[in-house]
Amino acid sequence: MAGFFLRAFGAPMPTAVVVIPTKNEQDSIADVIGEVRAAFKGLAYDRVEILITDDSNDKTRVLARKAGAQVINGGGEGLGTAMYRGLKGALSYSPDVILAIDGDGQADAKKEIPLFLKPIEKGEADLVLGSRFKEAGLVHYKYRPVKRFGTRILTWILRRLTGLPLTDSHGGIRAMVPDVVRELQMIGTHTYVQETIIDAAEKGFRVVELPSAWKVREHGDSRVVRSIPRYVFYTLPILLLRSGHHIRTLYNLGIGLIGLGVLYFLIVFVQEGYTFRLAHRTPALILVALLVSTGIQFFFFGFILQLINQIKRSVDLVVYREAPKDQVTPRQPDWIDHERTG
Repeated sequence: MAGFFLRAFGAPMPTAVVVIPTKNEQDSIADVIGEVRAAFKGLAYDRVEILITDDSNDKTRVLARKAGAQVINGGGEGLGTAMYRGLKGALSYSPDVILAIDGDGQADAKKEIPLFLKPIEKGEADLVLGSRFKEAGLVHYKYRPVKRFGTRILTWILRRLTGLPLTDSHGGIRAMVPDVVRELQMIGTHTYVQETIIDAAEKGFRVVELPSAWKVREHGDSRVVRSIPRYVFYTLPILLLRSGHHIRTLYNLGIGLIGLGVLYFLIVFVQEGYTFRLAHRTPALILVALLVSTGIQFFFFGFILQLINQIKRSVDLVVYREAPKDQVTPRQPDWIDHERTG
């Protein structure tokens, strides 16, 4: 009914863009695209674009094009980079809403997309996340305890960094307003889900978490969290950088070691009767030198990490810069492949 009145008065209908990262998902990609399209039937969206951000070496791209999707070069640097490219590329379609869905077919796209769109359409949220653990029975396969433990660690860290009552660290479906993507800045190559949450919370966007079921994967196995402990190990440094704790930790550790070295030197100096004839105290002087030099290295390591962080964000602002909001057709990134088949 709402769509009828919008058409009657000549108002533009909403545009939705769905970003799906893939790597060798030829057996599931057509079904995923079909589920996405089925989810939008009956919804007030005249334009639905599906962007496949692909790093495959199988037939995923060919099958995606046959299913009517567009393909984006994922960059070959990891799922995070591929998703980041896809999200930024989605802005070129001037969308009203952007969704991100895993390409392995475990998310129940047909059922859940309408549910995830509602908080955006009602103006109640800017970023809607899916959680497998918000309610019991949402994971439809055996979820190993070691994976659950790793997920709990990541979720706990996210809660501490954002202050949000999150129950999952990386659900398979997300919906967001374009401003969340427009402002998004990332550091890691695999941590796009966590960094999206942290970035949105830092910038004052409203984040809502909804229950989301995970179906049994019918084809292949997970390439992202094949080993949760290893995934946590890779993720923690990035989350540390995003939190800014690396500056406080390394700076404080560096200053503390330098201070300890200076204090120990003063103790030796007093013990030797306020004289600089300390040749016979070589071991103590070596320890002082090690404390001071290590402290300086920690201090400057924190500075270099922060500098790299700032350079990465500045480069992204240039690479993924967008045309003015009032421009009808924003500049599209060079790595969007507009070739379609079928």
